[in-house]
Amino acid sequence: MSDRLSLLDQALALGDKELQLLAAGQYDQAERMAEDRSTLLVEAIESDHSVDLNRFHDKLQQLSSMQGRLTDEAKRLHESVRLELLRTKKEGERLSGYARANKVKSMISGQMHRQG
Repeated sequence: MSDRLSLLDQALALGDKELQLLAAGQYDQAERMAEDRSTLLVEAIESDHSVDLNRFHDKLQQLSSMQGRLTDEAKRLHESVRLELLRTKKEGERLSGYARANKVKSMISGQMHRQG
């Protein structure tokens, strides 16, 4: 197997790990995997080693499919975070409503002076 195909295989393996890390909520590690995967892709494309173009094309197709799965997972996570933020905002509004309702306002003006 040529160096280029080996690099693409490594990128595919990193993509699988990245997908697992995203699903597990380990976003920092997934980001590092994505950066490493990008580096491998650039190296594979810029490499001057000869390669069977059909196999190279097949690997690129697999990587494209992997990127689609990663994008779908990222969209799912984005929607999850958006819904959680919306839920948190509504909860905060509910709690601040309770806080306003619990404040006792004096019917006596604060300007009244005591005389002894």
